[in-house]
Amino acid sequence: MPPPTIRTATLDVYLLDRKVGRIDYSSHHNDMRFAYDAEYLAAGDSTALSHALPLQGEPFDSDRTTVFFENLLPPDQVRRKLGPILHLSRHNVFGFLEALGGDCAGAISLWPHGEGPTLENERVKRLDESEAAEILGSLKKRPLYVNGIEGYRISGSGAQNKLIARIVDGHIELPLFGAPSTHIIKPAIQDYEDSVYNEFFSMRLAERLGLATARCGLMRIEGRNCYWTERFDREISDGRIRRLHQEDFCQVCGISGELKYESEGGPSFARCMGAMQEMKMSLADRFAFIDRMIYNYLIGNADAHGKNSSVLYRGKAGKRLAPIYDVMSTAVYPNLSRVNAMSIGGARKFGEVSRASFAAMAEEAGMRPQLVMSRLDKLAAKIVPTAHSLANEVSAEWPSGLYAKIEAVVAEQVATVLATSLPTAR
Repeated sequence: MPPPTIRTATLDVYLLDRKVGRIDYSSHHNDMRFAYDAEYLAAGDSTALSHALPLQGEPFDSDRTTVFFENLLPPDQVRRKLGPILHLSRHNVFGFLEALGGDCAGAISLWPHGEGPTLENERVKRLDESEAAEILGSLKKRPLYVNGIEGYRISGSGAQNKLIARIVDGHIELPLFGAPSTHIIKPAIQDYEDSVYNEFFSMRLAERLGLATARCGLMRIEGRNCYWTERFDREISDGRIRRLHQEDFCQVCGISGELKYESEGGPSFARCMGAMQEMKMSLADRFAFIDRMIYNYLIGNADAHGKNSSVLYRGKAGKRLAPIYDVMSTAVYPNLSRVNAMSIGGARKFGEVSRASFAAMAEEAGMRPQLVMSRLDKLAAKIVPTAHSLANEVSAEWPSGLYAKIEAVVAEQVATVLATSLPTAR
């Protein structure tokens, strides 16, 4: 019996359209190893791809390489659907990177060795409304519209169906051959009432409360209501779309995206805060992360896991906490878990959280509990009237009975954290 054929291949890794290194792959044991290029390391302005992949001359082992780059891909349940379309095993991380890596989260793109991003003559395909409706309707069977059109080679994390594209003058455009996308468009999630209104309302509510959020909205395509959000890892400079580097907290902490929940080994609040301190991020960003934890609790969002918060690299401006994205009230859906993706001071379930839980959360971050309590009180005092006002406002154009359900969840959560006594200040 002849020995099995071993495939070897290389992907060049680009950051901000600049080649930084390569991934060498062997199908023997599904081994892949990333190494920075010597020329890149020698440059005075070299930036590491990740907190977990610091600049070094030696290649990273297969485990560390796979964990970081797998986080650029859709999760396993989506890869199960993509596998037959692409003729790939769902465990073939390199194969998926090869197929989808032309436009990833942040400023990373992956290209067959010797090729690279096309910086001139960016190409897009503008969709008419019927084409857009057909593509959005196909996402359940063809996630990310993979292999739907030549040159559309885009990856996105998360299990929800989405189209990664551009929205220009109300029209959807598909970026081709490595051109950067600018928007994420999500149709309604089947079996989850008015999911697009839920995410829209939850994002707008955060914005009204003064939290930094990605810009978002709703659009109607042939009677189908869809949620859209601008990519926070893109900016327009001199009329050109520019990628911004970012990494989510699974990547920051060197944890597989398949283990994104704290209960299965994913990032905890304390670990995220510790990583931000190691990265010398500002105290304002660490307070913003605390506000995010409070807000997710108050709206009943149990799905605020390590992939739903990111660090954004802003060049000379340094590392910043990325704005809020992928937020909705999961508590309005009875069949979804009420276990927090990140525990609050050790309290895992919504029903276990008390005021004392937030005091314990502060101590986990090495902060005085009173500092967190003052932020909790400020958000709790504002959120009920703000949610009611916002619901009245958005109902005029986008009516839904879901807003009242979110308001009820908010009122219940607020009552819980205001009902228990304030811990003694330290």
